[in-house]
Amino acid sequence: MTTRSADLNSASTSHRDAIDRLRAQWAVTRPELDTSPAATIGRLLRVAKHVTSLSDARLAEFGISRGEFDVLSAVRRAPAPPTPTELAKDLLASNASITKRLVLLEKSQLAVRIRSASDGRVVTVSLTPAGVALIDRALPAQLGVEAALIDVLGENERDQFESTLRRLLRECENRP
Repeated sequence: MTTRSADLNSASTSHRDAIDRLRAQWAVTRPELDTSPAATIGRLLRVAKHVTSLSDARLAEFGISRGEFDVLSAVRRAPAPPTPTELAKDLLASNASITKRLVLLEKSQLAVRIRSASDGRVVTVSLTPAGVALIDRALPAQLGVEAALIDVLGENERDQFESTLRRLLRECENRP
């Protein structure tokens, strides 16, 4: 048994999740590998997928996806109208995905792209009044989804979890 593989056996069967099952399979297939990083990273990725799915379901009531919500939110909270490139950087998204979302938001008359009068190469994004109204209604609903998920954690657990995630995020952001 490799280091850290003992924790595979420590979780009672009733408390095992998909990552425990994945690691147990790898322990049989490749017992020499330490799969402990998957215990953290795999769970982060699975939680993110579940949150996106739950968000999409809730935000469908507003006629938007999580990706469109993220764009609307970023534009709404920006101190000045951002460029699509700034949105891509802020949201960790590709320029193509931002363009796709902007096209959908423009078709829904929630956002507009405005070309600079002084430099035709510069385009900024602004919300329409309908876009502002929609994000102002959708944000509390989305925060409700997130609150319901983290309510399983006590205040101390949540504080520790946020601190740990902050450290991991800083490490990711500092890598090339």
